Amino acid sequence: MPPQFCGATIAGLSLLSPSVMRLVHTQEPGEWLELLLEPGSLYILRDSARYDFSHEILRDEESYFGERRVPRGRRISVICRSLPAGMGPGDPPQLPPAG
Repeated sequence: MPPQFCGATIAGLSLLSPSVMRLVHTQEPGEWLELLLEPGSLYILRDSARYDFSHEILRDEESYFGERRVPRGRRISVICRSLPAGMGPGDPPQLPPAG
């Protein structure tokens, strides 16, 4: 079940140092890809990329994009997440399921 605190879209703005983001399929760990995030990069994860893949920024010692070494320095990222369905302005409040 998808998290209830966040909707179907995550957007990130990567600033300062370049970095490598790895997406790994949650059901098929051998299925993955890496993205090079240059300073000023904007990425958007939604639908399958949002729910079917984990995402992480690689540590400095693992930070390669193909054969290219991508040294990690100080980085700042600005993350925006959409609200879950039914939690926008004007929507009636959703009560948690009884448990």
